[in-house]
Amino acid sequence: MRVIRRIKEKEWGDAMKLVWSVFLAFNAEGYTPEGVDNFYKFITDDVLYMMFKQGEYVVFGCFDDDEIIGVISVRGKNHISLLFVDGEYHHQGIAKRLVRELCNYLIEEGGQFYTTVNSSPYAVDFYHKVGFKDTGKTQKANGIIYTPMRFWL
Repeated sequence: MRVIRRIKEKEWGDAMKLVWSVFLAFNAEGYTPEGVDNFYKFITDDVLYMMFKQGEYVVFGCFDDDEIIGVISVRGKNHISLLFVDGEYHHQGIAKRLVRELCNYLIEEGGQFYTTVNSSPYAVDFYHKVGFKDTGKTQKANGIIYTPMRFWL
């Protein structure tokens, strides 16, 4: 049975391993070596982990029994910073469920009215399908390519 819930501290490492492997498989090809390195530094940063431990960086996981197969996170009050699903589980509605769960959290716990994301080129079509709208042109910063988007809750 697939369950979506906030990840526990002991699951952080597995969640970031999933993020990294999916990033390498589906995103890294279009990035510069600098971008790949900067992404890795982001997900392995001790400050990010401390923010998670203190509840300031919220991460939800989708679990198939005990295996983590998808991750979504929010930083700040309403910015999606990670959304990754194991490639074997793509096109099964998991990413959509993760976005829905996070949006419910943002409304109920955070009192938010919208969420933003800097979408990778790989995920642009997905975000459009679930209702996100571009707020700017595709950009590149520190070797990372993204399209800024917003979704009104």
